[in-house]
Amino acid sequence: MTRFHRLALALALSALAGVAAAGDVLRLGDLTGDWQGSGTFTRGDTEPGRIRCKIGFASTARGTTVVDGRCASSEGSDVFGLEISAGAGSAISAANRMEPPATLPPLLIGTLEPDGLQLQGEGIATLALRRDGEALMLTIVSGLAEKPGRMDVRLLRALP
Repeated sequence: MTRFHRLALALALSALAGVAAAGDVLRLGDLTGDWQGSGTFTRGDTEPGRIRCKIGFASTARGTTVVDGRCASSEGSDVFGLEISAGAGSAISAANRMEPPATLPPLLIGTLEPDGLQLQGEGIATLALRRDGEALMLTIVSGLAEKPGRMDVRLLRALP
């Protein structure tokens, strides 16, 4: 799994912490619990590859949301951890919790919007998240000209 691939996966998954469980209202904390799903990733003009992810969301006493997860493809797997905080207005930030933060930038910045979520960070041009019924649809586009890529993942709540 390439550095871009790991970074893109972790950023996408971190964005999920800002999506509400129902309707068009976006709030932190509504995704507490476990989610899992699959999708595709591409790099440049290569054939799409398959990817699977498992993610856990937990609210903290400080009012933040902790995201811990693992994503895997035929190229390998990666674990990640982020702490999501809501800022003023619709601002949101995600701090890398891993030591050392080798595959993620130290901080991601974005906004919660009425119809979705947008995040950006080092190496990520855009990360978009939208609801599709009970599913969460993620799209991530690389911001690295030398490593173009895209990831699309559909996540559902995991059954207990």
